[in-house]
Amino acid sequence: MKTNQNIQYLRGIAALTVVMAHTVSSFTAFRDIGGFGNVFLHNIELIGQVGVGVFFIISGYIMSMTTHNKAGGIENAKMFLLKRAVRIYPIYFVWTSVNVTLWAFGVFQRGIHYSIDKIITSYLLIPYISFDGDVIDPILRQGWTLIYEGFYYLAFALLILLGQHRKFGIYILAIFFTVLNFLSAFMTSPSAQSFFSGHIILLFVVGMFIFHHQHSILAFMRIKAARRVMLALILWLVGVIALENRELGDYAEYLHYLTATVLFLYLFSAKKVSGPILEIGNSSYSLYLTHTFLTTAYAIVVRSAGLSNLTLLWLAMATFFIAIVVGEVAYRLIEKKLIFKTASIVQVPAELNKA
Repeated sequence: MKTNQNIQYLRGIAALTVVMAHTVSSFTAFRDIGGFGNVFLHNIELIGQVGVGVFFIISGYIMSMTTHNKAGGIENAKMFLLKRAVRIYPIYFVWTSVNVTLWAFGVFQRGIHYSIDKIITSYLLIPYISFDGDVIDPILRQGWTLIYEGFYYLAFALLILLGQHRKFGIYILAIFFTVLNFLSAFMTSPSAQSFFSGHIILLFVVGMFIFHHQHSILAFMRIKAARRVMLALILWLVGVIALENRELGDYAEYLHYLTATVLFLYLFSAKKVSGPILEIGNSSYSLYLTHTFLTTAYAIVVRSAGLSNLTLLWLAMATFFIAIVVGEVAYRLIEKKLIFKTASIVQVPAELNKA
């Protein structure tokens, strides 16, 4: 289906923005080029949040797409969760285990101490803050987004159980997530407070809304004037993020969510998508999980190699492209085979795991 190609293209774009952001942050964490250039690089780091937003919208769209013809009830709810677990956990376990092993042997993240609680909650994708601060970061740090994914899957499975996973479910989840966000201020657990205080979870609902109203949305977005306006809006929003993001304070996150939504709509409604980004979309999950090994290695070089800023920026570009290659190799050699094997074990047809 053409729509699936557009979704894969969006996955590729989202993954690339995250890799770019983490590569840049590995540089800015230890180097300051001064002036406008430094402000620009710090703002560019935040483009990765747009990519994460796109991933969440995609997830909401796909969950609605793959279940809208299915009845409610406990069996379908259980099958939904089983399929999502098979798709998410095995690959995540592999790369979390690689991270833990490298850390245990003192090769990776040597300056960090991981408690047993931290390790267990990281594997299970349970929100957990193990240091002073309000950031939930599993051992494989980008796993924080998978914690939100897992919570959304549980909420969506409850909708399936109750037979409310179609259009009405959009409003149920929007209200549910909004109430949790309000109640987060009264929660005593720092992990729960941090997790539920974020508004980003509402982007899953945006994806659901787009699926159920896609015919009207696509009809509007295929008007040439509308597409030109949307493209201009994307360029303006990205420009604001890159140039003025840090001056927006608490409103900055809403700018990222709006940019993610507009970008999704623009590329989702494109008549034709092609090129290597489609293949990157296929390997986006492996790329997402593996790229921090490369960007962390790059950060070590930035911190200790004594190279010039110009040389390090060239090395950043090399790191970016090497991460893409590693993600593709990991996808072909590990992810594709592991999906097939785990699908067979739990008797879920492999094609169901493409969602």
